[in-house]
Amino acid sequence: MHGTIKEMDTKETATRGPGVEDQMHKKLMASVASNDVILFNQFEIEIQKDEYEGADESTTRAAGITRTTDKGEPAMVLSTPKTRKNMMCAVLHTDENGESRWVFPDEHDDEKFNFMLPRKGADAVDDSDSNVRGIITKGIRRLVKVFAWLADDLIELGALALVKAWENKNRPYGLNMIAPGNLDGLTMDWDKVAGKRSLLLVHGTFSTWQAAFEGLIKSDWMNQINDFYEGRIFAFNHPSLHHFPSDNVKEFLKMKPEGADLNIDMVTHSRGGLVAREIAERLDQLNDKDHKIQVNKTVFVGTPHQGTILTDKDNWIKLIDSYTNLLTNLPDNTATVILESLITFIKVVGGGAVASIPGLQAMQPKGDYIKRLNSTPAISTQYFSIGSNYVPYDEKLLVRFGKKVLMKLLAKVFGENNDMVVPTMGSFDAGATAGGFPISQDRQVKLEMEADINHLTYFTDDIVNKQIFKWLNT
Repeated sequence: MHGTIKEMDTKETATRGPGVEDQMHKKLMASVASNDVILFNQFEIEIQKDEYEGADESTTRAAGITRTTDKGEPAMVLSTPKTRKNMMCAVLHTDENGESRWVFPDEHDDEKFNFMLPRKGADAVDDSDSNVRGIITKGIRRLVKVFAWLADDLIELGALALVKAWENKNRPYGLNMIAPGNLDGLTMDWDKVAGKRSLLLVHGTFSTWQAAFEGLIKSDWMNQINDFYEGRIFAFNHPSLHHFPSDNVKEFLKMKPEGADLNIDMVTHSRGGLVAREIAERLDQLNDKDHKIQVNKTVFVGTPHQGTILTDKDNWIKLIDSYTNLLTNLPDNTATVILESLITFIKVVGGGAVASIPGLQAMQPKGDYIKRLNSTPAISTQYFSIGSNYVPYDEKLLVRFGKKVLMKLLAKVFGENNDMVVPTMGSFDAGATAGGFPISQDRQVKLEMEADINHLTYFTDDIVNKQIFKWLNT
């Protein structure tokens, strides 16, 4: 194998080649601080020739090439020193096409960690929508970032307690009034919303209302939504990992003053839709002398009503990889918020912890939680839903190729159309025993591949925000 490896200062911004910036560097550096994680090393790697590329297994074994990645690919080994006994590491590997994957140590001893990185370069991709043909990855480098942290908290607390401690500090429960264009949030005004028709926003996994709904809040449609509700819009921030959606609702009710009756519509994203269903489908249990809640309409956006296979423990790394790649083109602040939570989860996975994470367990397709949620009688709330069949289209060719490669990998996992996190049809149907499902055709919008909308970009699209306004306003 012939090529070049350049070790870089951790403060430098690497590039994958002329005009191909490392779009994740700034976002990553902003997100690691809250997790006590450091960028330990980073490298630019250009593979110019591999005499064994394409060789069969017997030939490579005879040549001594026996290491493989967790995907079964021939591997090259990156070894990094273990400078502290309780040190843990993970590598973010970005290939020539821009696809990123997290790699965890294959084995380690008292002196070093060994990471199995793919030996073969990214496949050149012919793009039918472009005039560019051929080996477009020539001259493009791979990026390798080694992140390190101390495992003291994981050892002392355990996985779930570590996640809980981080979320309690960094993702606490909270309610804010929302104004168009304002991501700071206003003080919750119960007198304003009590008893009057209001709108509640509920975010999803790894997120906050600011990160989830930035596109909607900054859109022109938010002005019209705000006028319709006469300023009675509020959002619910909540931890999405260490609590089940049902736990989130219990905490929401604790925050509501006695006598503050609610007459609400809800707009939700991802797992936030399950939180909303815990309210809308449990009104007979929730309503008592202290709590009187009426739910008129709920708009689900990218909600996993039948779960998502990415939350199964065997697919946790695929879940991490999918989110990481989706964050590439998001605004820095939004991406940083999600990355902060994601890195907390990476520390759990990197430490080899296998404890259940309730917020993810709630979305396991065959799990007890989703079975219980989807065994409900008929409901009075009107349900609406938006889902996407995502196939990437991006003006930046290499980013586009990276996502297309990832889509092929995810297609094998899902076995059906998806938005890179949630199965498309699962956005509209929760199964035969779920009240209110399947959502009727006139109350659903299925975004096809030409829309170029994935799980994290729904609210950046005018079609989505306009449709939300139309549903709420009728």
